[in-house]
Amino acid sequence: MQSLPTCKFCKRITKNFVKLQILYPSYENQPILPIGMKTSKICIVGLAPGLHGANKTGEPFNGDFSGNLLNKVLNKHKLTLKRGSHNYKSIYITNAVKCYPPNNMPTLTEIKNCQVHLIREFNDLKHLKIIIALGHIAHTAVLRAFSLKLSLYPFSHGKIYKINSSKYLLDSYHCSKININSKRLDLESLSMVFKVAREMAYIR
Repeated sequence: MQSLPTCKFCKRITKNFVKLQILYPSYENQPILPIGMKTSKICIVGLAPGLHGANKTGEPFNGDFSGNLLNKVLNKHKLTLKRGSHNYKSIYITNAVKCYPPNNMPTLTEIKNCQVHLIREFNDLKHLKIIIALGHIAHTAVLRAFSLKLSLYPFSHGKIYKINSSKYLLDSYHCSKININSKRLDLESLSMVFKVAREMAYIR
């Protein structure tokens, strides 16, 4: 498997990047590296870079609706540290799929192809205690990264699972515009997930 910055393992995504480079030449149109601190106790796992968010700015959850909402919640719970024009404290942010997939819908093969990168990230986060999965795909990717049986850990907003002796998985609906507009998720319920995560990571 290729290293993340040069990875072209998913042919459909690589082919789509060629088209996007013509349409959006100023965008990254390549794998998006995670952001945050490797000493973090909390890791956020999203679905994939947004076309006009991370794929444009080069940072997960930056530049689009989901990013703006997530950053509002992070700031509220003081999970902040100055980094360029953004703030992240003791927080690590990544995606289950590192590249923008066509129509924002990765295939199962593409999700599985990216597992090696997610596993490497978890191994590098030596102080990790809480993994927040934003959405069902992220939830499943985390379980696969730890070789856990999917049927034993059904996705449910606000659900907490102990996934090994030192780490917990905390589920949340993704902070997408669709979920907000459909009222599946609101700012208060998203904020509560991060309140719980912060308490588990830093108060327990």
